[in-house]
Amino acid sequence: MLLSSIRRQENGHVIFVSMIMVLVSLGFTLGYLQFVMGERFVHLKHVAKAQAKFNAIAGLGKFGNPYLLSAHFTSDTLLSGEDLPDMRGYSDSINCMFIPVTGANEDQLEASAKGVAFFHGFNGEDIEVTHKVKVRYTPDTFAKYMYFTNTEEPAGPWAGSYVSFGSGEILEGIVYSNDNITMSAFGCPDFINSPDGQISEVYTAGNFIMNTCSEGIFEGIYEDSAAVIDWPPFTGHERVKNAANWIIHGDDLIRGIGMEHDTLLMTEIEFRETGFVVKQWPYIIPPFVTRSSGDPGYPSFADSMKQFYPYTFSHNPFMYPDGMNTFGNYGENPIDWSHYDFLDFPRPDNQDDFYTYREIFANEGVIWIEGGQVRVYGQIRGRFTVATSADTPYRRFNNYSPAMLKNNIWIIDDLIYEDSFEGSGVVREGSNNRLGLLSAADIIVANTLENGAHNGAVAGSIIINAAMIAMNQSFKIQYWQNTTNNYNFLDGGLVKGDGQGQDYYGGTGNTDYRGVVNIWGSVIQSKRGYLKRNNPGPYANTIGYDKNYNYDYNLRDFPPPAWPENRNADGTRNLSVAAFGDITQ
Repeated sequence: MLLSSIRRQENGHVIFVSMIMVLVSLGFTLGYLQFVMGERFVHLKHVAKAQAKFNAIAGLGKFGNPYLLSAHFTSDTLLSGEDLPDMRGYSDSINCMFIPVTGANEDQLEASAKGVAFFHGFNGEDIEVTHKVKVRYTPDTFAKYMYFTNTEEPAGPWAGSYVSFGSGEILEGIVYSNDNITMSAFGCPDFINSPDGQISEVYTAGNFIMNTCSEGIFEGIYEDSAAVIDWPPFTGHERVKNAANWIIHGDDLIRGIGMEHDTLLMTEIEFRETGFVVKQWPYIIPPFVTRSSGDPGYPSFADSMKQFYPYTFSHNPFMYPDGMNTFGNYGENPIDWSHYDFLDFPRPDNQDDFYTYREIFANEGVIWIEGGQVRVYGQIRGRFTVATSADTPYRRFNNYSPAMLKNNIWIIDDLIYEDSFEGSGVVREGSNNRLGLLSAADIIVANTLENGAHNGAVAGSIIINAAMIAMNQSFKIQYWQNTTNNYNFLDGGLVKGDGQGQDYYGGTGNTDYRGVVNIWGSVIQSKRGYLKRNNPGPYANTIGYDKNYNYDYNLRDFPPPAWPENRNADGTRNLSVAAFGDITQ
């Protein structure tokens, strides 16, 4: 009886314990199922977030780029929040706008997109997940090119029929032409990759005319029938003016009224490590009298073309076939007659004798020269752009008739960054220094003693650390002023030389070799400019420089202030990605 009672109690405990075990197991099972379901929920949410992000990126890539690259985006239009139903689930909107970059005087283009994805919740309902991404584009500037020409037509006195790339020319970076690119029949150039492995790129909107050269001259990419780049960059020129930190007037002494001649101001910018110095002094452009070959005083005419005006030495401005009688009366196009006039030394000796002498302490900004030419040289520390305005009307000295002054930039000595390698001018990778030269006319390496004049009598060669744009014609040397015996004045009715070099320096026989033009930067021009004149060609003597052109790869990411954007002729823009990332929600 007692034993039977004990067994019934044990059976009851077993059942009770079993029930407890079942309940505990069920709890564990339910807990595990809840954990699994929770993990699944989190997993699906993570997957949906990733999908939403990729949808946003896909939306930008598929639908954003046509808008970003199109002509919709000009300086006075804004596309923001436009509904794009064709997104088909990628994104419900794309926002694009111009965003000024603080302190850079530049515009960047920004686009954002919202990607959408769904996953099922616990009750089977659709849960929406969104993700926003943003991409910022920088419009490509002309600083991306190591060398660009709109047309391969040559520019300058006695220009000849064409300019080709020839023996001894070594170019790296991106070379681009809106015209045919012609190789010389007397030796071939080399388009090389950079020492650190940057692939060279050569593009022509026309064709490569190879002559005797082979495709082996291209180490990297080369392509014909490329897109035509819009030229000239007038919009960019105006933008530079609007961004000017300093406007320097070279037209203060131009009256332009009555029967009186106008006086011009020469501007000189000397760069220093602390900023730059602005110097100005008055001058007039010859001719001072008008003569013909029948006049009794004609033999002294050449002397009248080279007279001192206070602080200035004026050169003969002969240009094209009007000869010595009319001095550039070109009917509706009286522009070129003074195009090649350069006011050489001496400048004032004393600071008080300058019309303007101003030292400016700065490390960044745009210097705009309004209504005049400018001479530049020195050591650059910081980011600067020097630009000249378009043609300046004035009245000539000899007969008060109207003329137009081309506002050139003249490089009269080395332009070198303060951290470039001493002696060579090689730009250091990552240098913060930038210089842009934007001329509405030409950029000219002046025939100064510092630049190797008189056959390198005092110095030789020149270093240029700068991005350069010559909007009207070209980057060239002042070869029409030279010290050779044969090419220092007129040849028939055309100019081969202005005669001034011979008188100023004395003759150097058959050669006026000035060394090497060493460039670490960028050369952009409307036409091809000469750095050397020699045989074959209209100059049998050797005048000028050899080339050493190198691209400053720092310009790709950080061009000079307000540097002009390049666009294709069809209105589309050339953009580079500047930044990409998520938008915090």
